[in-house]
Amino acid sequence: MRPTILILVLLLLPLPLAAQTAVQQARQAAQASTAQETATAGQAEQAVPPAEHSGHDMSGHVGHDAAAGQPASGAAADHSMHAAPAEPSQAPHVHQEPAPAAQGTQDVGVTEKLGGHIAADARFLDETGRPVTIGQIIDKPTIVVPIYFSCPNVCAIIQSSLTQVLPDVTLTPGVDFQVVSVSFDETDTPELAASQRRNYLAAMDFKYPESGWRFLTGDEKNIRLLTDSLGFGFRRSGKDFLHPVVVMAVSPKGKIVRYLYGTKPLAFDLTMAATEAGKEQVGLSVKRVLAYCFSYDPEGKRYAFNFMKITATGILVILGVLLVSLLLAGRKKRRPRN
Repeated sequence: MRPTILILVLLLLPLPLAAQTAVQQARQAAQASTAQETATAGQAEQAVPPAEHSGHDMSGHVGHDAAAGQPASGAAADHSMHAAPAEPSQAPHVHQEPAPAAQGTQDVGVTEKLGGHIAADARFLDETGRPVTIGQIIDKPTIVVPIYFSCPNVCAIIQSSLTQVLPDVTLTPGVDFQVVSVSFDETDTPELAASQRRNYLAAMDFKYPESGWRFLTGDEKNIRLLTDSLGFGFRRSGKDFLHPVVVMAVSPKGKIVRYLYGTKPLAFDLTMAATEAGKEQVGLSVKRVLAYCFSYDPEGKRYAFNFMKITATGILVILGVLLVSLLLAGRKKRRPRN
């Protein structure tokens, strides 16, 4: 017993030091993040808007990265000027005028509703202008893509990424699964939706069936009805939107089974999500696993493996196993012999 107790004491000694180190790292990260936000705000106040130019309104669009939850700046293009999708330029955009204040008080982000049901009675217009309900559209495993068609930044990246990975999905499009891009901009029109579908289907390496990728538009009431059921929170900011970057897998019965975060989903993830949706099987969100195993580094602007948290968790598990083993061994020794 004494050697075992000594081992437990030695294992417990590093825990306070590890906890103190983790707290110091968290304080340093918070200070760095605050300093960075202050510097960014100071630069924004000193910026002087240049002369007006035609064709685009470059008011600030903000998107959110999947796991990071950090806003990414972009710009909104005028509907009449929107052509084939293209990757956004890496050069900084020049603002025509200061962006107007954000309208509304809705929370921006994702509230996962795994196992919940999508708003089947929400009404939209398809690419031809025909009225449809979400329940009529979702009759097979569906990947729902909330975007807005005039966005040239993260929304265009998501759509362009789909043109690259959908051919590699090991399911038959239009039969085993489908993709439905839904605009949350009530000013988008069926004509623009039809143009978007033509452009993205033409960008694929092989002939993708039109029934395998649908594009919907609707009014604000029905858009909110749908996005609220998905847990997708967004807010208008002038002509642009603050919104998260995520797609959802929905079963033929309207059950939400998976959330996939980021601008570049993998073909394997889409295949698994659609397969789970066909089985009405709710999958584990990758975001929750990443949030536990990784932490955001504001200085390096990247996610880093949380070694301290994983190590501490492993030590606690080992200690728990040893403690249970000691208790069981002690009970066996105290039992009287017949």
